Amino acid sequence: MTRVISVVSGKGGVGKTTLTSNLGVSLAKQGHDVLLIDGNFTGANMAQHFGLGFQDVSLNDVLSGEAYITQAVAKHPAGVSILPASILEFSANGESLKHTLVEFLGDKDFVLIDAGAGTNDEVEHAIEASDEVLLVSEPELPSLTNCLGAKKLAEQLERDVLGLVLNSVRKEKSEVDKADIKNLIETDIIGRVPDHRHVREGIALREPVVSYKPKSEVSNAIKDVSHRIQGNEPPKRTLKDKLASKIEGVSPF
Repeated sequence: MTRVISVVSGKGGVGKTTLTSNLGVSLAKQGHDVLLIDGNFTGANMAQHFGLGFQDVSLNDVLSGEAYITQAVAKHPAGVSILPASILEFSANGESLKHTLVEFLGDKDFVLIDAGAGTNDEVEHAIEASDEVLLVSEPELPSLTNCLGAKKLAEQLERDVLGLVLNSVRKEKSEVDKADIKNLIETDIIGRVPDHRHVREGIALREPVVSYKPKSEVSNAIKDVSHRIQGNEPPKRTLKDKLASKIEGVSPF
């Protein structure tokens, strides 16, 4: 059975698209058939994370009835299928997203929808098209309070919340304490992804960091999230794994 998960944040600029892209690739590397959907019609950029550039046919065309979904889906060498939204059009019939997906799911294991920011109609349509919701926030109060709003929207739409992923973690004193975050959001923290230059390098190279630097600390953190959303505990890393992560963390190559 296909699991359709919308990734929401409540606030822009928290690395939601980066996490969605890398989470999808991580799941694909574990043998799953994964479709990534750019549900952010007013700020589409998932295609750029994979170096796809401008697409002749986009999700916008599919939702307007001007193209079939198979015409808009691109297969990436990283192992995922991608359904990009247009970066030149800023509106789409989001209400038909769920119906469009039902016709295409087939034997997909996971469909990850990268929702827009905020709690507007665009985000609501992404959540309605999914069965489960994954929250993303930076460990800072403005981001967390907006994330709380996104969680409340998911609950109003009666969708299961898988948990919260803290992104761009720097381990600074200014960050909100883990216990306070749990008390505020009232859900499990299922991942802590560190802020790292490898993420920015991967974006610049149009390559997901889990492919670009697969042994790095940030890639390991994302892989852990991929295991947890499957209901599994992440595998224990050996001393050799930890050493490889440290070496990759300082290597300029």
